[in-house]
Amino acid sequence: MTALPLTDRSLHIVVDMQEVFASNPQWGFAGIYRIVPAIARLARAKPMATLWTRFISAHSAAEAEGSWAALYRKWPGATLSAGAEMGILPDLLPLVSSDAAVFDKPTYSAFHNPAFARALKDRRADTLVMSGVETDVCVLATLMDAVDRGYFVVMPEDALASSDPDGHRHILDIIPRRLQSQVFCAPVAEILEQWR
Repeated sequence: MTALPLTDRSLHIVVDMQEVFASNPQWGFAGIYRIVPAIARLARAKPMATLWTRFISAHSAAEAEGSWAALYRKWPGATLSAGAEMGILPDLLPLVSSDAAVFDKPTYSAFHNPAFARALKDRRADTLVMSGVETDVCVLATLMDAVDRGYFVVMPEDALASSDPDGHRHILDIIPRRLQSQVFCAPVAEILEQWR
């Protein structure tokens, strides 16, 4: 068992476990439901140490800028004007401790929202346990920004998923190996055993 850098200042960050990534015809994928029990287990064990992020799409491609406009031209069904549902999955919503624990972002990384970065500083966080979707997009972007800011990151391997299974596997293999003093990978059971 690898020793994980978990303390009473560690936080669980649930990245983008939203309806748009579950049932949206363009962005949804069934694999998201596979990780709900593991995320729920972490959130129940550490309710006051769990923060949630939501990716909020642009209203339309015309209102997006630069490469984001290109993204929404490719995926118009995932925009707000198309009715894409941005809410947290109903099975997880009862585990959200308060509205103040939810941080919206229009980009991949949660650090784009200054309130998110401020919440981590206010709580004197040292390690972030990052669950959610997608391992190789929003989780990865948030993870890299976290490392740049000096946080340790723990990736719960059974609480992460991606619509691209190969991308998911590559991130779980490469990132903890390349950043081995900063990023760790372990199953939820092992994380909870060490995070007391």
